[in-house]
Parts: sequence; structure tokens; C-alpha cells
Amino acid sequence: MEQLLINVVLPLYLLIGTGYLFGKLKTELETNTISFIVLYLFAPSLIFSSFRKVEITPENFIHISLTALFVFAFSYLLSVLTEKAVLKAKEPAFEISATVMNAGYLGIPLIYLMFGEGALPYAISFMVVMAVYHFTFGILILKGNEIKEGLVAIFKIPLIYAVLLAFLLKEVELPPGIEKVLKLTGDSTMPLMLVSIGISLSRVSVDQVKEAFLASAVRFIGGTLGALIAVLLFKSPPLLKKVLVVQSSLPSAVLNYVLCEEFKTNSKLAASIIFISTLLFLLYFPLLAYVISFL
Repeated sequence: MEQLLINVVLPLYLLIGTGYLFGKLKTELETNTISFIVLYLFAPSLIFSSFRKVEITPENFIHISLTALFVFAFSYLLSVLTEKAVLKAKEPAFEISATVMNAGYLGIPLIYLMFGEGALPYAISFMVVMAVYHFTFGILILKGNEIKEGLVAIFKIPLIYAVLLAFLLKEVELPPGIEKVLKLTGDSTMPLMLVSIGISLSRVSVDQVKEAFLASAVRFIGGTLGALIAVLLFKSPPLLKKVLVVQSSLPSAVLNYVLCEEFKTNSKLAASIIFISTLLFLLYFPLLAYVISFL
């Protein structure tokens, strides 16, 4: 727990805190430009450079893909039911933030600390697969009834093409300079977005914080329960089971904020959910560790 706090969570909060301070000192700061650059340049570079180096069997990749899809659908359904029962209103930012988890910036180092280097291919593959669902089904969630516009928007997002290119160029050795540029660009994704989230949080209202607590609960319960059902249903290997349950149970994804900002859908609520769910994860983690000890 101490390593998780110092090596993974603390840097995250330092960057969010820095953004929050900037937002208070410079009220004219806008985050939509940063979000645009991340969505169309930095995030695709991160996915491309990460996925090209992953070595995983087709069988395990199928397990990961099916589990990720099940967790996405289960968590989304739970978020919609919660909206109807508690919020009495439809809020796409609530739905996507309660559905998609931080499988990259938080998930990969956490999996490494918990299970060692041998589990990293599983964690990276899960991140990439969930990113595909995020930038396809997630966009449809945000577009609501505008299905046609949502489908068009999907094909305008370069991350989808980054995944395809990463798969096609797996065996191709790129020039070292190109590899370095891609890695540097990809590694800049999360720091940029965390500062941007901090700026947005400096303008968050109390009402949004209340909704953020509810969405965080949905995120944790939906992710853990959905993953447990999926790994037992698909009979995943022991280590993969544990990785998938942990990855599925993580706080709300940083890139939820990017999509909400891009599609003008209550990005301040998305920022609140990211912040609150990441904070609450420290309390939820001991229970999660206890659950996976039985797998």
C-alpha cells in the first residue's frame, strides 16, 4: 500500500494539485486546447508505442477482449440504472465516467507492483482493448440519440487507427528516432491531462461533487462485480483473472475528461469523478486485494 501511495497515487495528485493552483491563479485558462492535442496526438502515440511491444497469446488476448467488453457493458448498465433510480436525469458524463477506468496511468504501475513484470503484457493489452471500446462505444454514449453523428465521430478519432497500425507494424522495426519521438509524445499524455483536470476542478460546484461520489461507487462495484462474473464465465487463467479484476476495478479514466471536453458534455463533472474516485480508491483497494486473494 505504501508503494502504491508514494509511487503511483502521489505523483497523480501532485499534478492535479498543480493544475488546481494554476486554475485559481489564472482564471482565464482554458483546457479545451490541451484536450484537443491529447486526443488527436498524444493519446494515439501512447497506444501505438505501448501496444507494438506487447507479446501475448491469441487465447489470452481473447480472454482480455471479452472480459473488457463484459465489464464495459455491465458498468454502463449499472450507471444507467443508478441514474434512473437516484439522479432522475440522464447525464452522459456520469455514464462514461462510471463505466471506463484508468487502466493506463494508474493500472499498469499498480499491476507491476502487485504481480511483477510477467503481468505487464496483460495490463497493457487490457488498456489498449478498453481504449478501443472507450473511443467507439464511449463516443456513442456521449452522442446519445445522435447515433449517425456518433458513428462519424468515431472514425475521426486517430486512436482507432493507432491501434490498427500498432497491430500491423508489430514486426516492423522503426528508426530509433521515430520510436523515441513516439514514446516521448505518448508519455506526455497523462501529465498534460492531469494538470488540465486540476484546472477544471478549480471551477467545480458542490452539487457535482455529490454526483462524483455516486459515480465512484458505481465505478468500483460495477468494475469488480462485472470482472468477477466475466473471468469465472470465460475460465481465464489464474494470474490473468487477478489482473483483469484489478484493472476493471480502477478509478475513472483520465481520458473520460478528454472526450467530455471534446463533445461538450459536462467535462467538469467528469473531472470531479476522476478526482473523487481516485481518492476513494485508496479506501477501496484493501477490499479489492482481499477479493482477489480468493481467485
